[in-house]
Amino acid sequence: MNETNNFSTGKLFPMILKYSIPASISLLITAIYNIVDRIFVGNFNGTSALAGLSICFPLSFMMIAFGLTCSAGGSSLFSLFAGKGQQKNMNRSFGNAFLLVIIFEIPLSLLLLIFVDPILTIFGVTETAYSYALPYYKIVTLGCLFQGLTMVFCDFVRVSGRPVLGMYVTGIGAVTNMILDAVFVAVLGWGVEGAAWATVIGQILSTLLGAYLILKGYTKVEIERETFSFDFELAKKIVSCGFAFWIAQMAMGFISLVYNSQLGRYGGDMAISVYAVVASIMTFVIMPASGISQGIQPIVGNNFGAKNYKRVMSALYQASALSVGVTCIIWLIVMAFPEAILSSFGASEKMMELGTVGLRINFCITPVLGFVMLATTFFQSIAKPVPSIVITFLRQILFLIPFIYIFPVLWGINGIFAAQPVSDALALILSVILVVREQRQLCR
Repeated sequence: MNETNNFSTGKLFPMILKYSIPASISLLITAIYNIVDRIFVGNFNGTSALAGLSICFPLSFMMIAFGLTCSAGGSSLFSLFAGKGQQKNMNRSFGNAFLLVIIFEIPLSLLLLIFVDPILTIFGVTETAYSYALPYYKIVTLGCLFQGLTMVFCDFVRVSGRPVLGMYVTGIGAVTNMILDAVFVAVLGWGVEGAAWATVIGQILSTLLGAYLILKGYTKVEIERETFSFDFELAKKIVSCGFAFWIAQMAMGFISLVYNSQLGRYGGDMAISVYAVVASIMTFVIMPASGISQGIQPIVGNNFGAKNYKRVMSALYQASALSVGVTCIIWLIVMAFPEAILSSFGASEKMMELGTVGLRINFCITPVLGFVMLATTFFQSIAKPVPSIVITFLRQILFLIPFIYIFPVLWGINGIFAAQPVSDALALILSVILVVREQRQLCR
């Protein structure tokens, strides 16, 4: 039985696990790049150095935004074409996603390197954190293209029915990053520069492995002369399908600016460092939920392409139960052991006091994110990007940003940490309404 028929007739929950677990691990591995950097720098170089890395959060989100737009949009169309048995369109989806990454990431790198100081000022760099943020920013910017290509290779390997190999693509980079962080930061004492070079070298190795798997026929992509022929209309569809992810990542980058500005205003470097920890741990909540979302993408896409609409909705709801369950486990750990989490980042006594409360407030209703993120990916997977864009825009921009400014006026610095859970609750309500409406249209 071929993989397309498996998507149509195989048992759903085991299939969801088959694709979700490697995807979740891949995303967690991607997140480890920055988290390991922060752990080593926080422990070996202090609070100001950790704040310097935190200042560069938006840079990471910008790099990921363009890569994820191309990889998610291209792989979504790839799955839809696979459900229809259209091999040439499958090949062209990969080729155009590949070309779009190059078109987006190289100019982004150049712009970031040309306007270093203005951008760091926008990022909210403080005087004490500047000397740490500057070298980290410049070096990590060199990895823009490799970050984007890694994401494209990983996603196309995964939706070709090789989720474990997709995990290896990001895994080799993460393991390299951790080893080099230990060598460069802990042993050689290179500080933030060492952490940055460890990240870039890891990204390069991931890109090389991904390229090898594609070229050696480990995916459903068949490399032909026409594969890399740029198709403007197809490229527009790829960007359209992945645009919700671009909004999400760019919004997270912009939100980091807002958070850094407000936290710096109310608590200085100490508060910014607490946010570095909050953002790192939030990654461990978001990435499993995102992995499950990515795991159902080929299942939903293939079945939608084959018009098996009841199976599409069943996949969504079974994945939702899994996602909320996994998120609850991480949520319980965060709520029960915030001190231990902060200690792993080298938190001082004052940072511990502020961070314990901040973590618990920020994560108070985190399990709802499981369904919100699945709803976003669901609409993108069936080539209906508008609801995904609406959910993402409202949750990450229209709801959240005003709350970050309003709540601290009422409740001080803790109000800043309360903004996210309130925004998530509103996004949950919107997601439920849109999914129920879509189900009625599909299954009537």
